[in-house]
Amino acid sequence: MARLLCVVILPLITVLTCSYASAQWVLSTGSSLSIENHKQTFLTSPNSDFSCGFQEVGGNAFSFSIWFTNTKEKTIVWSANPKAPVNGHGSKVMLNHEGNLVLTDVNGTVNWDSKTSSGKGTTVALLDTGNLIIRDSTGALLWQSFSSPTDTLLPLQPLTKGIKLVSGYYSLYFDNDNVLRLMYDGPEISSIYWPSADYTVFQNGRTNYNSSRNAVLDTEGYFLSSYGLNIKASDWGAGIKRRLTIGYDGNLRIYSLNSSNGSWIVSWEAIAEMCNVHGLCGQNGICEYLPSLKCSCPPGYEMRDPKNWERGCWPQFNKSCSKTEEFEFIKLPQTDFYGFDLTYNTSITLEACKKICLDTCSCSGLTYKTGSGFCYTKAVLFNGYSSPNFPGDYYIKLPKNIVSKQSDLTCNPSITEIVQGSAKAVMWGLQYSRRKESRKESTQAGKAHD
Repeated sequence: MARLLCVVILPLITVLTCSYASAQWVLSTGSSLSIENHKQTFLTSPNSDFSCGFQEVGGNAFSFSIWFTNTKEKTIVWSANPKAPVNGHGSKVMLNHEGNLVLTDVNGTVNWDSKTSSGKGTTVALLDTGNLIIRDSTGALLWQSFSSPTDTLLPLQPLTKGIKLVSGYYSLYFDNDNVLRLMYDGPEISSIYWPSADYTVFQNGRTNYNSSRNAVLDTEGYFLSSYGLNIKASDWGAGIKRRLTIGYDGNLRIYSLNSSNGSWIVSWEAIAEMCNVHGLCGQNGICEYLPSLKCSCPPGYEMRDPKNWERGCWPQFNKSCSKTEEFEFIKLPQTDFYGFDLTYNTSITLEACKKICLDTCSCSGLTYKTGSGFCYTKAVLFNGYSSPNFPGDYYIKLPKNIVSKQSDLTCNPSITEIVQGSAKAVMWGLQYSRRKESRKESTQAGKAHD
C-alpha cells in the first residue's frame, strides 16, 4: 500500500513544482490554433515526449488530442469530446481571455471547453507526464486532463472513484464494491466480463474490504490498486515508456514503447481469450478465436448488418408459442451463450433439459454439460462463444420447417474477421459525416476472468 500511496501523490507534486516559463509548453490567454494549421502543434512537453493539437481521426474529422510525439502512429492518449470530432475546416482551439480553453466547430459552436474562467494571467501547459493543465495567475491548478481520461491511463495518472476509461461500448471503472471492473454497456444489454463473474471477489484474489478506490500505473510498469490488484508488465523496470489502454475490442492492455522503432508491444493484457470479452459479435452472434477473432451466426440466423458485427444476427423465422413438436434442436459443440439463464438444473439428462426448453415459450435454446448434467436454458442469446476449452454444448431451438429446409445446418461458413483497432476511426468518420449532413438539412429546412 505504501508503494501505491507514493505514486498517487507524485502527480500532484509534479504539478505544483513545475516552472512554466517556456513558450514551447505553456501558452497564455489569447493563444489559439486553427484546424487549417493542424500539422503544427498547440503545445509540446518540455521533454518532447508529448504533443498536443489536432489529429485526424476520420474523413474530414479531427480531434483535439494529446499524443506520444516519438511513436510511429502518433499514439493518442487523450482527446477532448472524443465521440464528437470537429470539422476539418473552420474549427479552432483557443484559450480565450476569460481563461477558458475552448474547442469550436466549423460554425462556431462550442464542441468542448474546460469550464474555467480565471481571466487574465491564465495559462495552459503540457507537462512531461502528458498531463495538460490550466492554472490561474497565482499558479493554482484549475483543470487537468489527468482528471478526465478517455481510453488511456499514463504512468502516475490516478484512476479513482467516478473516473472511467472508455472505448466504444467498453469501460474500466470502480464498481460500488470498490473493485475495478471491465463492462460492456451496449444498446441492448450491459454485462461485466472482468474479473470473471463466475467467481467471488476473494476467489479472484481480491478484497472489497477497503474504504478507497485508487489505482495507478507506476513508472516501473506496475498497475496497482487499493483493493489488492497488483499487476506488472512483462518488461517491468524503469526507463520504459508505457500506457494502460482499453481497446475498441474491450481488452485492457499495458503497452510498452520500443524506442528504437517507435512501435508498441503488449506487455500485459487482462483477457487472454478474446471471446471472453462480451458484445463483440452482437446478439445471437458467436465468437471464435482461430487464432484471429471471428464472428459467425448460428443455424437459422443471418447477419443483421453485413458491415457491423456489433448488431449481431437475426432469426430467419418468426418466434411463436406453438406446440412443442414443431421445434427441434441443433447441437453446436463446445459453444455457449454466457448469462441470461431462464432456468438452472443439475444432474438431469439431456432429454429432460430439452423438455424444459420445449415447454417454455421464451426459451431460445440451452447449454448442457455432460457428466455433471448441468442444464441452463436461455431466453436471449448474448455473449456467444465457441472454444475447445468449454466443457459443454449448446442446443439451439429452431422450428422444424427451418431445420428441414437445410439438411446440414451449421454456423454461417462465411465467417467475418474483426479487424481490431480500426473500427473507431471508421465509426467516427461515419458519425461525423452524418452529423454534418443532419445539420445541413436542418439549416435548409429552417430557411429550416484475470
